[in-house]
Amino acid sequence: MPLSSLPWVFLAFTFSGSSVAQKVTQVQTAISSRVGQTVTLNCRYEVSWTMDYYYIFWYKQLPSGEMTFLIRQYSEHLNARNGRYSVNFQKADKSISLIISALQLEDSAKYFCALWELTVLEVMGKAEQKPQSLIRESTLLQDLS
Repeated sequence: MPLSSLPWVFLAFTFSGSSVAQKVTQVQTAISSRVGQTVTLNCRYEVSWTMDYYYIFWYKQLPSGEMTFLIRQYSEHLNARNGRYSVNFQKADKSISLIISALQLEDSAKYFCALWELTVLEVMGKAEQKPQSLIRESTLLQDLS
């Protein structure tokens, strides 16, 4: 089957603001790609100056509303990988990209970039309060034309 006859996959992003020290931003508003190709979703973030330990998560939300965990990146580790999902984590640039390889029609969904900054007590292993969390979403939709 020629590549030109394969369905398209479309990604879109939505944003919301934050008044806390942490911030997650996605510059792209939409991405379109063909089934079988690789696509990259970019996310930039800010963390408070007092803490250098955090997790960044990627989730997807299906049209049914079901949320699915995809991959997690810890600030002190190298690039994570989970099946067709991998990340390009650039701590110095405060950016992380989700890379989805071998796109499938079922990849059509909203994608969320979430930041979880650990508190000092959590880093010490004595978690006594919930961390602040930020989420931004991205959408992957198929183009049926």
